[in-house]
Amino acid sequence: MKRNIYGVILTATAVISMVFGGIFGGAAAAAEIKPRTMVFHYAGPLDCTNARFANNFKELVEKKSGGKLKVDVFGQNILGTDIDCLSTMKVGKVDFMVTVPAMVVNVIPALAVYDIPFTFKDVKSARKALADPQWLAVIGREYEKAGYHLLSTTDSNFRIISTNKEIKSIGDFKGMKLRTMENKNHIAFFEALGVKATPLNASEVYLALQQGMLQGQENPYSQVYDKKLYEVQKYVTNSNHIFHNIIFFTGQATWKSLQPEAQKIIAEAANETAKMICEYSDKSEEGFRDKLVKERGMKFIDFDKIPGLRDQLRKATLKGARERAAKQVDPKLLEAYLKTCGIKD
Repeated sequence: MKRNIYGVILTATAVISMVFGGIFGGAAAAAEIKPRTMVFHYAGPLDCTNARFANNFKELVEKKSGGKLKVDVFGQNILGTDIDCLSTMKVGKVDFMVTVPAMVVNVIPALAVYDIPFTFKDVKSARKALADPQWLAVIGREYEKAGYHLLSTTDSNFRIISTNKEIKSIGDFKGMKLRTMENKNHIAFFEALGVKATPLNASEVYLALQQGMLQGQENPYSQVYDKKLYEVQKYVTNSNHIFHNIIFFTGQATWKSLQPEAQKIIAEAANETAKMICEYSDKSEEGFRDKLVKERGMKFIDFDKIPGLRDQLRKATLKGARERAAKQVDPKLLEAYLKTCGIKD
């Protein structure tokens, strides 16, 4: 089973490079590569999933190139926010970024399709859909149009809601003050549930929860644990409202300036790192949920045990989410995404 899930991811990410010139016959001749140092940006603390991705990619690239290609990693927004670095990537001052689609949607509007909530029933179906070779070819062209080059995708399983208000039905969402990312699509679908969605910088969430300015927030289990939100939150759920897709890409300025041998090494390292992150997430996310409940005293609210809740949430948010996406992306692209996800209604 594991081989099937991760094999799809590797095959699909390889398709990205094949379609856009990243796969070349034969082994890369490291000796022929010109020495070069590249810059890798990620947001988040030094022990987050983005950091794990960056450091693993760095190690692989430097090893595969025999030290000819070096990667300098900068986390914690040292080089600026994701939005700041998107512009510097286009001119080659920053070479790589790992982030989530929601942070890039203003620059690559097509990524708004990933903001459609309650799309997948489980991790396996989400990975299969998002790693479909035909879909990756379609979405890869959108990166190209915007001046970037998609290298691989991976994930941290789902984003979930933690809260100080017990959720027993869809009505319990009404009036809840919930922190979201600064993404208009996320804000809108939460507001469709009656939530008072509050975009806030991640570094400010703990204090806002502690002071009662917020009742909840949404992130993967790992971030609830890492940010010690269990100290200021009572409940953790398996809302699984958005699949926490992680995207890794470079700017076309960087990609086109690389020798074919260097492109091959970078594509291979990106694919291998994507696989590693999936394996890590599967082991860690469930473990973090158990730690939050068993070690940190949070109460788990199982959405699957509340009759009809998931269907009600999907019904309340899907139509509006599709309409918003239709205004932001090409109708054919939206249709392709929904088909990939198996959404017909």
